[in-house]
Amino acid sequence: MRDKRDKQRLYRAEGIKLLYSNALPGILITFIVATSLVFTFLGHENRAGKLIWWATICLLLAVRLVDTLLWYRANSFERKQNHFYWRFSTGCLLTALLWSGWCLFFSGGFSSEEFTSSMVILSAMAGGATSILSGNALIGTLYPIIVLVPFSLELLCASEKYKNNLGALGLCFTAIMVFSAGRAARYVKSAILLKYKNSQLLERMEETIRTRTQEIYEISHTDSLTGLHNRVAFLRAANALTLRYKQNEISGFSLFFIDLDGFKAINDTLGHDAGDQILLAFSDRLKTFNRDNNAMLCRWGGDEFIFCIPLTDRAQLARLAQEMNESFSQPWALRGQELFLSATIGIAICPRHSEAITRLIQLADIAMYSLKGKQPQRVAFYNRELETELLNQVYLQEALKSALAKNEMRLVYQPIVEAQSGRIVSLETLLRWQCGDDAIPPSLFIPVAEKSGSIVPLGYWIIEEACKTLAELPPAAKEIALSVNVSIVQLQDAAFIDKVEQLLTHYAIAPERLHLEVTESLFHESQTEIYAKVSYLQDKGVRISIDDFGTGYSSLSVIQNMRIDFVKIDRSFVNNIDDKGLAVVQAVLTMSGTFGYEVIAEGVETARQAQTLLNFGVPLLQGYYFSQPLEKAAMLARVVEATCATRL
Repeated sequence: MRDKRDKQRLYRAEGIKLLYSNALPGILITFIVATSLVFTFLGHENRAGKLIWWATICLLLAVRLVDTLLWYRANSFERKQNHFYWRFSTGCLLTALLWSGWCLFFSGGFSSEEFTSSMVILSAMAGGATSILSGNALIGTLYPIIVLVPFSLELLCASEKYKNNLGALGLCFTAIMVFSAGRAARYVKSAILLKYKNSQLLERMEETIRTRTQEIYEISHTDSLTGLHNRVAFLRAANALTLRYKQNEISGFSLFFIDLDGFKAINDTLGHDAGDQILLAFSDRLKTFNRDNNAMLCRWGGDEFIFCIPLTDRAQLARLAQEMNESFSQPWALRGQELFLSATIGIAICPRHSEAITRLIQLADIAMYSLKGKQPQRVAFYNRELETELLNQVYLQEALKSALAKNEMRLVYQPIVEAQSGRIVSLETLLRWQCGDDAIPPSLFIPVAEKSGSIVPLGYWIIEEACKTLAELPPAAKEIALSVNVSIVQLQDAAFIDKVEQLLTHYAIAPERLHLEVTESLFHESQTEIYAKVSYLQDKGVRISIDDFGTGYSSLSVIQNMRIDFVKIDRSFVNNIDDKGLAVVQAVLTMSGTFGYEVIAEGVETARQAQTLLNFGVPLLQGYYFSQPLEKAAMLARVVEATCATRL
C-alpha cells in the first residue's frame, strides 16, 4: 500500500513537470489559432462578441503564461506541490470551455466554410492536446470532450445534413481522442515509473544497498509493530550494559518486567487490530519515561515489555514505577471510545539480585507474576520468598494433574447441627490432599487448581463422591444433605449443569439433598451467566448456600436478587461475637425473615459461642465445638449413632 502511494505521488509530480514543460508550445499554438480564427471570420455579425471572446482567451493565456514562468522559477520541491497541478488544470480546462463557447455562442452566424473550419480547428486542438496533456490522464481526457462534444451535439441536432455529418465526425473524433489520451497517459506513466526505477538503480545504488542493509538489521533487531528492541537486540544491548557494570563504568542497573493487564480481553472481544493499536499506544507511553535516553526498551513478546535503566536506588525505582502505572492507567482512546487498562510491574536489580541479564529477566518476571490478581498492588521488587512461592505453585500445579489418578484426594465431612437439639441436618464436604508425606492445605492448592483449570475435573469428582456418600447413608438418615463448595471456574464450565443432573440421576439422589456452597463474590464477576445456572438448578430442587457471608462486597444484592436457601455467617464474625460480630449476626437474622433463607453460623468453637448464637435464634451451627471434620467411616458411624439415638 505504501509503495502504491509513493508511485502515485511520483506520477503526480512527474506529470506536473511534463504538463508545464509542454505548456509554452500549447499556449503559443492556442494564441495563434484563436487569433487566426477570429480575424479570418471577423465580419459585421457578432463582431463585438468575437473580439470579447478573443480578448478573454488572450487574458487567460497570459495568466497561464505567468503561472508557467512561476513554475520554471520554483525549486524542485515547490514544483511538486499540488497547487501547481490545480492551477494548470484550471487554466487548461477554462481554455477548453472557451473553445467550446466559440462554437456555441457564434455558430448561429457561421457560414458553411466557418462551420467546417471551426470543426477542423477544434479537432486539431483536441488532437494536439492528447500529446501535450499526456502527463495527466484526467485532463487529457476532459479537454477533447469539453472542446468537441457540445458543438458536435449541436450540429447533430441541426436540420442540415452536412452539419449532421460534421457533428457525427466530431463525436467519432472525440472518442478516438479520448482513447488516444488514455493510451498516451498510460505510456507516459509507465515511462515515468521506468525512468524513476532506472535512475534509482544507476544514481543511488550505494544508498539503496545501505538502506537495504539497515532494513535487514532493523527487521532482525526491532519489533515490527512498536519499533522497540526485540529479544535478540535487547539481550545484545543488555549484555553490553552488564559489561559496563563489570568494568565499573556504572554502579548497576535495574530491569522492569511490565505486563499489560486486560490485554487478552481486548484481543478476544475487539480483535487483533484493536490489540495492535493498544500495544502501539502503550509503547509510545513507555517511551516517554526514557527521559535521558539512557534506558533500553524492549517488547519481550505479546503484551510483555522490558524497561532497563542504569539506576539502582530502590526509592527512585519505586517512584518511577508508580509514575508508569499512573500513566498506563489513564484512558486509552480506541475507535471513538475510552478503555481503562493497567499494568503490573516486576523489578529486579543488578547486582543486588543477579549480575546475569537472563536471570534478572526471570526474577523480574517472577516479581510481576506474584502480583497477578492482587489489586490494587501493581509494583513488586523481587525477593527470594516470591520465587519460593512461585516454585511451590508450579510444583502444586504439576502434582494436581495426577492427584486423582494416584488416589491422593479424599473428602472429610463436618456436621451441621440444629442449635436447639444438636441433631445433624447436613454435612459439609471438605477436600483433603495427601501428597506423599505432605498434607497440602486447601488454602494453598485450591487457588492453584482454579488458576490452572484443574478445579473443573476435581470439582466433578467431589460432587460424584458426595453423591456416592449420600447413597451410602442408612435409610434413617435419608433427610441428611451434603454441602459441596463450588468455584466460579466450575460454574463457568458449559457442561456443569448436565454433569450435576447426570450424577443425581445415576445415584438416585433427591436434588434437595445436594447443597452447593458458593461465595457471594462469585455473583459479582459474571452475574447473568451464574444467575441463570444457579436458578436452573434451584428449579430442579438443588439448594444453594452463600458461604463466608459478609466478607464480600455484594452481600445485599446477592440476597435480594437470588432465591438463596442458606446463608453461612463467616467464622470471623462468630469469633468476634462479643464485639462487632454480634451486630452482623443480628442483621443477618433480621434479613432472614424478610428474604426467607435459613442461617448457619460456622466456626463455632466454644460452648459460650454456641449458647449466645442459640439465644439470638440462629437455627443451624457448625464448628469444632460440635465436631471436627470426620473421615468417611467415622462420619457414617456418627450418623448411624445419631439416627439410632433419635429413634430411641
